[in-house]
Amino acid sequence: MAKIQNISEIQPTLGFTEFDVLEKYRKSFHESELGRLHSVFPFDRMAKAIGLSEHRLGRRNIFSPLAKIALMVLKAYTGFSDRQLVEHLNGNLHYQMFCGIMIDPAFPITNYKIVSAIRNEIASRLDIDSLQEILASHWKPYLENLHTSMRPPQLRTCSFHLIPA
Repeated sequence: MAKIQNISEIQPTLGFTEFDVLEKYRKSFHESELGRLHSVFPFDRMAKAIGLSEHRLGRRNIFSPLAKIALMVLKAYTGFSDRQLVEHLNGNLHYQMFCGIMIDPAFPITNYKIVSAIRNEIASRLDIDSLQEILASHWKPYLENLHTSMRPPQLRTCSFHLIPA
């Protein structure tokens, strides 16, 4: 009996151009600014610290715990509204790769409120101090002058007076 394999395991042995195109998208993602941004986040450690779990009762979620964190980073990065983010996520392979999901074009995500639901789920479990510690320890090798503390410059207030013409 033949062993069932994941598509990632058989991909290199198949001679279909679709796999070549997908591999080109993956390569271009890793070389892009979005791919570089993805590489600096420890999504697995963040999801674990927040307490997001893969195992739940009910319907299977479209987004894994890592994908939920990545979706929130992507939202902050793009500045899109929830509706815009879902629209772009449905059609942009780099955004899908950033979140670690693949959306079937025949069955796009139609419920843009899923972004708000994920944001609320993360917010209800979020412990800023532990998340900050994870990010600091992950980014520490890339930081210089750790002994220096810098304050932002004081903002100057200005007042403007309108002079009638």
